[in-house]
Amino acid sequence: MTMKTSDIHFYNIQDDMNAYPEAWAYVVVGGRNTGKTYGTLTTFMDNDWKLVFCKRTNDDIDTLTAGNTLGNTAAEYDMDISPYADINEDRGTSIKAFKVRTGLGAFYETEEGKAKGSPIGFLVSLHRVAKVKGFGGLQKCKAVVFDEFIPQPWERVDRKEGEQLMDLYKTVARAKFAKTGEELKLILLANAVNVWNPTCEVLEITDVIADMAAKGIELLYVEEKNILIRLLKTPESILEKEKQTGIYKTMKDTSWGRMAFGNEFGYNDFSQIRKMALKGFRPIVSVVVKTKTWYIYSNDEVWYMCSARAQNVKTYDLNLESDQKAFFYDHIIDLQEATIERRMYYESYTMYDTVTNYKKRFIIN
Repeated sequence: MTMKTSDIHFYNIQDDMNAYPEAWAYVVVGGRNTGKTYGTLTTFMDNDWKLVFCKRTNDDIDTLTAGNTLGNTAAEYDMDISPYADINEDRGTSIKAFKVRTGLGAFYETEEGKAKGSPIGFLVSLHRVAKVKGFGGLQKCKAVVFDEFIPQPWERVDRKEGEQLMDLYKTVARAKFAKTGEELKLILLANAVNVWNPTCEVLEITDVIADMAAKGIELLYVEEKNILIRLLKTPESILEKEKQTGIYKTMKDTSWGRMAFGNEFGYNDFSQIRKMALKGFRPIVSVVVKTKTWYIYSNDEVWYMCSARAQNVKTYDLNLESDQKAFFYDHIIDLQEATIERRMYYESYTMYDTVTNYKKRFIIN
């Protein structure tokens, strides 16, 4: 029997919003076929809440609004690829995405293919953040929803994407608070592709999520940050059906399969992340990354990067371009070689990724 979209139990963001009303951000990762986006959009519809639906690029907005221009007839229904397409089929609605200008759009209920009434939500590309200030109506929104905030491995992503998102959030939040006195919510939705991504980095929750994944923790409220993190699991009923497919049998043990079917961060290597005693180690050097200081120790055979303090070691401030380059030429090549040879270990995944993907984080000419 073919399952309709309406027959599937979807994740309901309102349950977490009700249980953790003090949270300003809700991070929901994993759980393919749990309807993260579907459930979020229907929750906003049922409560008559407006939202800012955020995508990565202007091309993403063009794709979602394909064929629809305000004032013109919408594209054929069968070609509707907006996030409301399944909802329209299940609920008999006719919500479509319309392009307003490059990187900006809005969702409207339609009649005979034309938008009617006021928008139920807005579409914004991160590339268009600087132009959002002149986009009216955003202060009426309950939340900014960033869909697919963890990029796919093949996507080209701006290293400052996290800061772009925060600028968008702050712009809308400022307007909302001035108008209503209410705090704007941020909802982040994605599959478990890569634990390191610009959004988790700017929120400084990369290592929290990595630790949750390693320990099998599905829900965590980070009180000092007022952020709720949920790592969803695919329901067994759906997983059992997938196990009968050819693609599952072929791909289940690959990096892609562990991500797609097991909701694991299949593209991340956690094998060199561990806690180590420092007996017999001596401090070699330290680095400042944002507001944190990390220290590198060695016992001549093994190297270890951690946050345990040491005195009288040279420090490189990686917030400075000159120190970024100096640390690269003085140490990174040796540290990367030690990592490849499995003679280098790290206290956290962020430390590991900073060393192994150093040139992705910093500009080295």
